[in-house]
Amino acid sequence: MSDKEYIMDTLDTLKCLSVNMTYVMNEASCDKLYKEYLSMFKEINKETKEVFDLAYKLGYYTLEAEDEKKIKSALKTLSQELESCCETK
Repeated sequence: MSDKEYIMDTLDTLKCLSVNMTYVMNEASCDKLYKEYLSMFKEINKETKEVFDLAYKLGYYTLEAEDEKKIKSALKTLSQELESCCETK
């Protein structure tokens, strides 16, 4: 495996752990367990961010500028969807 494959696999694994930890915390049977899981969750998220930053630094993730009109259009669409959700309640 290449360095990129190792880093991206590690990042994917950490992301999955983070998602699964939310389920674990929601299903914790007592406060003591919840706090322990929360501590683990925070550490996993910290590590995930560090691996993502490394992947970004090495060029495995790139950001590209988006057209301002597309951004405004997406914001308008999302705002309308949010309004329609609030109206139905």
